[in-house]
Amino acid sequence: MRIAHVVAFVSADGAYGGPVSVAVAQATELSRQGHRVTLFAGWDGKAHLTVPGVNVRLHSVVRIGRTLSGLLSVGLIMALVRSRRSFDVVHVHMGRDIGSLVAARLLALFGVALVVQTHGMVMPDRRLKARISDAVATRSVLRHSRRVLVLTDAESVGVRAVARSAATHIQLIANGIAVRPREVTRRGGGRPVVLFLARLHPRKGALTFAAASKILVEAGCDADFRVVGPDEGDLQALVQFKQRHSLDALHYCGAIGPGDSLDELRTATVYVLPSRQEVFPMTVLEALSVGTPVVLSDECGIAKGLETRSAAIVCRPEERAVANAIDLLLSNHQLREALIRAGYQAIDGWLSIEAVVKDLEHAYGHTPA
Repeated sequence: MRIAHVVAFVSADGAYGGPVSVAVAQATELSRQGHRVTLFAGWDGKAHLTVPGVNVRLHSVVRIGRTLSGLLSVGLIMALVRSRRSFDVVHVHMGRDIGSLVAARLLALFGVALVVQTHGMVMPDRRLKARISDAVATRSVLRHSRRVLVLTDAESVGVRAVARSAATHIQLIANGIAVRPREVTRRGGGRPVVLFLARLHPRKGALTFAAASKILVEAGCDADFRVVGPDEGDLQALVQFKQRHSLDALHYCGAIGPGDSLDELRTATVYVLPSRQEVFPMTVLEALSVGTPVVLSDECGIAKGLETRSAAIVCRPEERAVANAIDLLLSNHQLREALIRAGYQAIDGWLSIEAVVKDLEHAYGHTPA
């Protein structure tokens, strides 16, 4: 098949996060399976993005306002419209940002075979801005797409509520990741590294991570606590918290570019994501794939599946619970190794990109030769 993937924003600081990682993983495996894949992306003019076997087309964006919802690339939209007959299906990784909504709406109007994937970003929202975008574009796109790909049953319910139509063609699909060279016994020596890697948005829990680090340091824990990710509101509060409590063990290390998260995760002893109302974070899959044990909030959509498989430590996104979970892992080498093995098994049996691509081909209407 001739397949186009569309993602709103690729930037040097990785601000658009999960949707970019998902699109790259899917496009890579689709190409490996013999499909002709083009990845269209809005671009900050700085990021470097190459995808094996995939034609990557980057188009400069402008940002209307201060949030990611104001991203717009006129060049990307024009390129999609001009080349729409070159593809059997167009897969838009869609939130409520202007760029992906306008692109998907125009493609639907032109009768393109359209698949959209909402990544937990299109849920009922009573704010005026969301209600306007839903009335103008979101609802129509959801109703006229060949498939709407969602991650969980809860997201399916939310998308139907936004669409106001039970007839919306929804398909559950997991995020997936490629299998990588594996190790069970991690490198010893040196101070443990406890890592938070996510956008510094209040929902992600960077301040909860900082508070947990304070509890552990005061209890005598000798570890480095690293915060990595672009600022989306919590950086100033994080810096002030570090200064107020003289937390020399807590470090803000800035943002990293697309594709750099694996190296960061690989060097960590424990990865911690105490986020609220998270759906299916790719950083968790990436941590599992490189053998880094995970502490995860029970408000994450993937948490129950990982806990059932004994592949992560799941806790409430509260500072004391997070601190206790980190302490348990740092003090128990055998538990860390057991989690690493279970994480690999979860990828093999549930979260492999090969399995995800089979589901994608079904969504695209592909019939194997």
